[in-house]
Amino acid sequence: MIPIETLTDSELQRLRIACAYLFSPDLAGDDGFLRQLNSAAVEKAFREKTQRYDPALHAGEPPHMLKRRRERLVKIRESYQALKLHVPSEPKGVGRSGSARARIIAVGGAKGGTGKSILAANLGVLLSSRGRRTVLVDLDLGGANLHLYLGENSLLYNTNDFLNKKVATLDEITISTRHGPHLIGGSSSELGAANIYFARKLKLLRAVKKIAADDIILDLGGDTSYNVIDFFLAADHGLVLTTSDPASYLDAYSFIKVALFRKLDRMFGPESEFRAAKDPDLKHLINVTLSSTNGVKGKVIEKLMQKIKDELPGHPPLMQQLVDSFYPQVVGNKVNGQSAIADVVKRIQDVSRKMLSIQVGFLGNIPYQAEIEQSAHDLVPAVVRQPQGTFSNCLTKIVNQF
Repeated sequence: MIPIETLTDSELQRLRIACAYLFSPDLAGDDGFLRQLNSAAVEKAFREKTQRYDPALHAGEPPHMLKRRRERLVKIRESYQALKLHVPSEPKGVGRSGSARARIIAVGGAKGGTGKSILAANLGVLLSSRGRRTVLVDLDLGGANLHLYLGENSLLYNTNDFLNKKVATLDEITISTRHGPHLIGGSSSELGAANIYFARKLKLLRAVKKIAADDIILDLGGDTSYNVIDFFLAADHGLVLTTSDPASYLDAYSFIKVALFRKLDRMFGPESEFRAAKDPDLKHLINVTLSSTNGVKGKVIEKLMQKIKDELPGHPPLMQQLVDSFYPQVVGNKVNGQSAIADVVKRIQDVSRKMLSIQVGFLGNIPYQAEIEQSAHDLVPAVVRQPQGTFSNCLTKIVNQF
């Protein structure tokens, strides 16, 4: 509720003007409506109005009409920001669905060009359209461009401002995008942005987990650096993108293997749920096995489990729990044939089961479509431009499996 009685005349007038743009002049004059206004209603109205007036969605109209839409869109954004100052926000660290914290979904893979940012952006728009408070975080620290796929040409703030202590919280650099989800943008302009120190990474990870949302989507870089892998391991759902190209699915398997090794190596790190059970002997055995020349060949996890059983017989249940909790899920993207991607996924699953002793899930595939590339070029998410199209339907099926 908005305590309008505590507002000055000028504040109340600005509030009414903002409501007139975002809702209607009649509702703006209704004190009862203003008092009951909440963040969910404001965000819903903002999404609907931006889709109505976004010039990118009305490319065929005359220039004078597009100009009017642009001018109106500016007023809608200003009104939304004005209402945010007065409308009570959701409790921090608690998802609107009532869960203890938000669901985190990471979109990763060891090869660039597989479409991670495009998929992450559209995934965020789709979840947001279902009424879920969705926050996208651009963690491709060496090539941040997620904001472009959400129709935002530039950003006033980014994760560097948080890491450099220019702002105290991620909330201060979170913006609302025209297509629904919220965004915490990244930047590649700062020297060394992709190679942040562990302490700064840990600070960022902890802050991400405190974001008030239903869903948090992490868009990751296309490599197997420690930063990318640690962000991937922090997620509840780790999506690994691959295409049917041989280099792509080999990189997808490499990404999965490196992520598992990193999870084991960081078993007792400050970011791990097992840190309280720290055991120097077990830590040493894991490090020696994973770092040895012979250890990374063959059935490495099976060998590691056997060593632990022989040398530290009290630990196999803990290790098995750690391995079982690692469940990456493959998504085929830019697919030119169902049979081709099915063979690729089966190879990844078979090798992972044989060499790493883990199960790898398969969420589905997304066919290659020129429309998706065009949508990315125009900076309009495909699920907005074609909500009933092939891409949207495939993405919906993937989301429904979470």
